[in-house]
Amino acid sequence: MTGFTKAEIEDRGHPVWAEVDLGAIRHNVGVLRALAPSSEVMAAVKGYAYGHGNPASARAALQGGATRIGVARVGEAIHLRADGIETPIHVFTEPPPEAAGTMIELGLTPAVYTSQFAAALSDAAVAAARTVPIHVKIDTGMHRVGLPPDDVEDALLELRALPGIEVEGIWSHLAVADVPGHPFTSKQLELFEDVDRNLDRSGMRPRYRHIANSAATISMPASHLDLVRCGIACYGLWPGPAFVGSADLRPAMALRARTNMVKSVPAGGALSYGLTYGLERSARVVTVPAGYADGYGRGFSGRASLLINGTRYRVSGTVCMDQFMVDVGDDDVEIGDVATLIGSDGDERIAAEELAGLTGTINYEITTRIPSRVPRVYLNELRLNDGDEVGRDDGERDHGG
Repeated sequence: MTGFTKAEIEDRGHPVWAEVDLGAIRHNVGVLRALAPSSEVMAAVKGYAYGHGNPASARAALQGGATRIGVARVGEAIHLRADGIETPIHVFTEPPPEAAGTMIELGLTPAVYTSQFAAALSDAAVAAARTVPIHVKIDTGMHRVGLPPDDVEDALLELRALPGIEVEGIWSHLAVADVPGHPFTSKQLELFEDVDRNLDRSGMRPRYRHIANSAATISMPASHLDLVRCGIACYGLWPGPAFVGSADLRPAMALRARTNMVKSVPAGGALSYGLTYGLERSARVVTVPAGYADGYGRGFSGRASLLINGTRYRVSGTVCMDQFMVDVGDDDVEIGDVATLIGSDGDERIAAEELAGLTGTINYEITTRIPSRVPRVYLNELRLNDGDEVGRDDGERDHGG
């Protein structure tokens, strides 16, 4: 679904939604640009823009100053091109060779690290009478994908000989940049720079060299090179605990739901599956229509806090697929009151980092796992062809499921 107002979402019966502040994304990209003023910024919007939704998040990043977009899958790039995004789109992983023709047709910028995929790209480019810019992935120690540093020069000689192929860039990925000062990050950068110097001596240095992620963009200026690739920080989330407060980032997402049941339960009653939460005194119990099918996991059962009318409460009992319950004591909570699962209400805030800490994961997973059945309501969306922002009251738009 696209283009619905918040009122239309309610008419369609959605009890839970994610609010995404596109103004915050624009602001955050601007902050990252200022931190790396001599480099271009690529905004990573893979994983449905870390759960924030596309193509709106991609457009906001471009409006904030990003010059390129990064995705993990060809399908994600198809979605962006279908919405009219014409900026360079990098695909970080090689797809099956059969997708080479689609990548050429859409004008995508592939990562390349195997000879098989390079050959498929060359054949597809020749068939289409086009030249495809590629960025060669180098494995500097994470050992996920990429060429060993010692193989890069020979690989570039082979790639440069393939018709229809232009080696536009080299890149690598940092494994522990989220831990500032970790010696392995410096080791990876040194390996990458050694490769770059060797390519320069042999006359094969490409236009773009990039290794910095969000963490390195914030904390390691030496890694900025020609291009920084920023994902999590574009959405106002911290790359790691040590980074909290290190830059003027604004969280872009709030996850909210409308309470749909309030009842008085007598002392001795118990709540939800497994009856794990027992009431020692009578209380008002509120049902919130959000659950693990909405990305609000069972790991939050009895542990996570949420906000209702600016007051912090604890999830009471087991989180179900579509609902969970909250013991609010004697507080005056009514059906239809808004529960904030992520985000601010009054002076209180539930951060994605707080929820991640409860279940031993990272903030990336907390937002990325919110599925498309939760509609995204976009705030502060720039109108086409002008600089006016769309306000909350008259311009909330839904681009989710």
